[in-house]
Amino acid sequence: MDKLSDILTRHGRWLAIVAILSVILPALWLPKARIDNTIEVWIGRHSKEYSQYLDFLSRFGNEEFVVIARETDDPLGEEALNLQRSLCKKLRQIENVETVLAPSDLADVLSRLQPNWKVFLEQSEFPNNLFFSKNHNTFGIIVWLKKIDTPALRRKTVEEIESVVRENSPTMEKFHLAGTPLMNVALDRGSQQASRTFLPIALLVSVVILAVVLRNLSGVIAVICSVAVTTLWTLGLLVAFGKTLNMVTVILPSLLFVLSLSGGIHIASRFLLICSSKQDRTAAMRKTLNEVSLPIFLSSLTTAVGFGSLMISDMQPVVDFGIFAAIGIALSLLVNLLVVPGLLLLLPFRISNVRSSSTHWTGWISVRMVEKKKIVLGISGILLILCISWTTQARVESNVLKFFPETSRISRDYKFVGENLTGLYTVEIEFVTPTQNVGQMFKDMEQMSHQLYNESQVAKIIHAGSIASFIKSIHRPAFLSPSRTRANPLRTLMGRYQIRKQQQTNLRMSVFIRAMSSNQFYDLIERIHVLLAQNLDDQTKYTVTGVVPLLNAAQQSLINTQIKSFSLALAVVLLLIGLFMKSLRALAAAIMPNILPIFALFGIMVLADIPIDAATVMIASVAIGIAADDTIHFLSHFRIHRLSGEQIVPAIRTTFSEIGPAVTLTSVVATSGFLILYMSQFKPVRYFGLLAAITMVTAWLGDVLVLPACAAILNLWKPHPKEDCANE
Repeated sequence: MDKLSDILTRHGRWLAIVAILSVILPALWLPKARIDNTIEVWIGRHSKEYSQYLDFLSRFGNEEFVVIARETDDPLGEEALNLQRSLCKKLRQIENVETVLAPSDLADVLSRLQPNWKVFLEQSEFPNNLFFSKNHNTFGIIVWLKKIDTPALRRKTVEEIESVVRENSPTMEKFHLAGTPLMNVALDRGSQQASRTFLPIALLVSVVILAVVLRNLSGVIAVICSVAVTTLWTLGLLVAFGKTLNMVTVILPSLLFVLSLSGGIHIASRFLLICSSKQDRTAAMRKTLNEVSLPIFLSSLTTAVGFGSLMISDMQPVVDFGIFAAIGIALSLLVNLLVVPGLLLLLPFRISNVRSSSTHWTGWISVRMVEKKKIVLGISGILLILCISWTTQARVESNVLKFFPETSRISRDYKFVGENLTGLYTVEIEFVTPTQNVGQMFKDMEQMSHQLYNESQVAKIIHAGSIASFIKSIHRPAFLSPSRTRANPLRTLMGRYQIRKQQQTNLRMSVFIRAMSSNQFYDLIERIHVLLAQNLDDQTKYTVTGVVPLLNAAQQSLINTQIKSFSLALAVVLLLIGLFMKSLRALAAAIMPNILPIFALFGIMVLADIPIDAATVMIASVAIGIAADDTIHFLSHFRIHRLSGEQIVPAIRTTFSEIGPAVTLTSVVATSGFLILYMSQFKPVRYFGLLAAITMVTAWLGDVLVLPACAAILNLWKPHPKEDCANE
């Protein structure tokens, strides 16, 4: 520490300038940043479910579709049909649109084949809850897209579809658009807006709070410059490694900005306090770095471990977030040591502006807790048991639609389409059966369809048999004639549901699901498997895939990630504390004040009905790293004073006089920064910000109220036996 402090003090000025100028390089990379929220991003790429889904798509084609719905007095009236024809014509001209089907397509064909075509369509089961509602006050146009490989191309295609609709209704209030491509684009737009909004606000809030508490312009500039360099370099590396921003990683800049403040605040706060005793600035900086370098290193290491534990997740956005958050925290350690000391030595400030204090109010509170240490630990234990019991009731949410507020346009449109037309999530069942058995399979699929319609969340079922039955009911062989392909909209649809081969045939059944909670997905999938086992013979093989099973797999991944990452982070963080403090008692003392805030967080999630989802799944691992920071600073300073011969109470009082201002300031700044995320339109990001802010508060309470009591109970770094410790 002496050598490092000497080097950073002697060369700090030019090292700070070099570090600040280095941001030119990542600034050149940032314009290449991309945003990608496609549903595949959130699915475990190595899972069996994802492999099955890819195999399914390779046979039956891309399954991205958009539903355009509109209320009307008569979906089959001439005015409504003309509107549909106009829309379909323009939609088919869009480059990445593969197929468009609407009631007008069926009407144009059937009007030439059936005298009473309108009555026929209204009474047919197949088009109901698909092309128009059962009460015949809404029509729907289904737009299938070609395979789209890039988010930018998907966004362009969706914008072209929206433009076609807007031509007929400028405000789009009469139309309701829904489908996975629209959801992906909505997530992209929200992520883009968040990336432009959160960081400037976090910067403003941080500057204001730093200015109020530090009361020193040079200190504020030094800390903010350090954080800015860290954030720019981390984002630049993320882009340079070809990673994309999404709903989770978009919060990375604000998160790093908030967490990177801690090290700089500890350096600036301690330096200004030492300077208040009229010490030489160079000597004051050398002493500051001697005191805080090791605690800052260890706190950065434990925070990075918390983030790094997320790398075990199956969700790529969570993995990317964990990797680059850990990189960012490691960079913040380096940059804080390079930039903050150098700028504090380089920039002018008046010593008289710095207020010295021999005590801090946190020390007074902690001493009171030590006096009642048994009561404090008893209450803490009871709270921990209660919170652990509540944790078992936490619910998991993997339904992406639930990420949006109920008042958002996409939520309202999904609700309208789900209630009036069809569902937008699907369970896809693929059957492989001998070709001579196809007729029997049509009957079996029809029977299973009737049984599944008893499930309240099943909106529509389409299968090869239902399409064939509808075609047969028209009683016109000419309808199937290849010469009439262009006039036959069902031939294209049939190709999506039946693949005939010489020896075997692949058949498909699509179960369209209305919006539902993730827990209901499990029950539905289980019900489908039971029906399949009951209705199929040994000759037929089947595979259940589709978006709903993928969401199920994602939900299980969320649970596994939460358990594994938290367990790993907790074990490593506590082990590091024990190793660096060279004390098993220090490790034991750190357990209660660090796990109580985490389980209190889960208890709050249960009481507030906040689910574990793509963003909140990270909170436990992040929280353990955050909570450990103040613990490390307390133990480091407390150890020095105890080894110098101080008794517990004076050592605690002195420790908080040194770290109390910085610990409190970092908690206030971080809490304020995290609360900015609550402005997000995405529920997971809002919840993450709220929960992270609560973590900062509970972690501060744990270190001010519980940690001193634990240190006293365990008599950490007990003085020489001859010293009288009875008064403790």
